[in-house]
Amino acid sequence: MGKMKDKLSIIVVPHDVKKTRTYRIPYRVLYTILAVLGAGLVAVIIFVATYGRLILKTNEMISMQRQLDELKERNRKMRQVVINMGKIQGLNEQLYRMLGIEDTLRGEQPRRNRDARGMDNGRVAASMLQTTPSFWPVRGFITRKFNTSVNEQSGEYHNGIDIAVEKGEPVRAAASGYVVESGWDEILGYTIEIEHGNGLRTVYGHNERIVVKKGERVARGQTIAYSGNSGRSTSPHLHFAVKRNNIYVDPLNYLL
Repeated sequence: MGKMKDKLSIIVVPHDVKKTRTYRIPYRVLYTILAVLGAGLVAVIIFVATYGRLILKTNEMISMQRQLDELKERNRKMRQVVINMGKIQGLNEQLYRMLGIEDTLRGEQPRRNRDARGMDNGRVAASMLQTTPSFWPVRGFITRKFNTSVNEQSGEYHNGIDIAVEKGEPVRAAASGYVVESGWDEILGYTIEIEHGNGLRTVYGHNERIVVKKGERVARGQTIAYSGNSGRSTSPHLHFAVKRNNIYVDPLNYLL
């Protein structure tokens, strides 16, 4: 009887069998099974809790990384905006220097007045850009630079720049304006001269063919001729000159 007390009896009564079945499990085995199950349950709970915290931390790290990437992108865009603003301001100052106009923003003025003047100057600068010969008429190598420091009869005298370019390349207007001359010149061959306002004019020489007429209005960047080797020239190139108040000036002071 003492041994029976150390065991747990489990009686199974089947529905389709008359005899019952009895299973006797020692308490030690039962306690061992319960202890193993309890330890397993605790381990599962600890694992789930730890894994859950790990998932939360991972999600937080992913979210923080995403926010960090967004901040980096915003900073990059802000830096680009600052750079672009600096370029615009530099262009504005360069345009004023080109036209000999004093920049009113440099004075000691109230901030509100400076901001208003800045907006006005920005609009004026944008308008001036269209009529300032800063657009390269062709893209090529400069084979001869501007030089008017010597006597006009000297072989070194040169009132513009020569840009080497293949024959038949489009020649574009350096700025908006009106065609005041379009035709043949003994030295420059087929030549175009454009009036841009503010005392500025541009000259395009040695063209093969001209596509604009005298009196015609042209836009900045518009094709006005095709490069060639006409007039007194040894190879295809464009002779480009800038006049300010009928005095030749260095085109490189205007071209951007």
